[in-house]
Amino acid sequence: MSKPFFVPLHGAWHTSKCFTPLISALVVCPALPSSNATPLPKDWNADVEAIQTTVSKLVEEHDVVVVMHSFSGLTGGTSLEGLDKQSCTAKGFTGGVIRLVYIAAFLVPEGFQHSPAGTRDNMVPQMKTDMDVRGRLLSAIRASQIQAGSITILPEDAKDMFYQDVDDATSAKLAKDLQAQSLGAYWCKTTFAAWRYIPTTYIICKRDVPTTVAAIHWLIDTAKASGPHKIDCVIEVDAGHSPFVSKPQWLADTLLAEANRGL
Repeated sequence: MSKPFFVPLHGAWHTSKCFTPLISALVVCPALPSSNATPLPKDWNADVEAIQTTVSKLVEEHDVVVVMHSFSGLTGGTSLEGLDKQSCTAKGFTGGVIRLVYIAAFLVPEGFQHSPAGTRDNMVPQMKTDMDVRGRLLSAIRASQIQAGSITILPEDAKDMFYQDVDDATSAKLAKDLQAQSLGAYWCKTTFAAWRYIPTTYIICKRDVPTTVAAIHWLIDTAKASGPHKIDCVIEVDAGHSPFVSKPQWLADTLLAEANRGL
């Protein structure tokens, strides 16, 4: 069997640059417009299109493992309809998506919406939006950093949110690469749950924000109880929210092992 391609999907505020420690000839990292476009899109449709285009081309000839981090669990999970191995084989393709790997990511059913449209409900205080500016919750200096229709993470909040097990100097450097994220992307609804049809691994990062870890356990349990699913492996790692930064070798080894699971 030829080696599968890995398609890691970065989370909110990040770019594909965050996966640099993992990049090799068998990795394709699409840039998702909700945090990589100017101006920012009003929804996540461009993300879904980028994921579908990238994966659809690869599965014509290759098996694929889609790796979702954080926010991209929403867009990745809703983007892969008809791209599972069985469906691709029926279309005459050589490959197909053989596994999903969620890393501290949203694992949600069809019809899930993070926040009701027009609100910042369910958003943590560190997620600064232009609505905060209108509400005068930020100083004039901070307000100048916020784009219309966006969510911004300030540099001083990055370590506690994303890089809990990374040294301060590295965290500060990584914080400089963070981008504004489309606010409207958080108002979209999922239309598909790929984990019901494609074998799925979930990686829980135990040093992540405690409320996030608790929410992840709830998401996994709820997904399993909701009906048919293919969640067949849950792995816990002593790492913060971004193990591709703090434990790249461990993550690379784990992804390779999960790609071969069940083959």
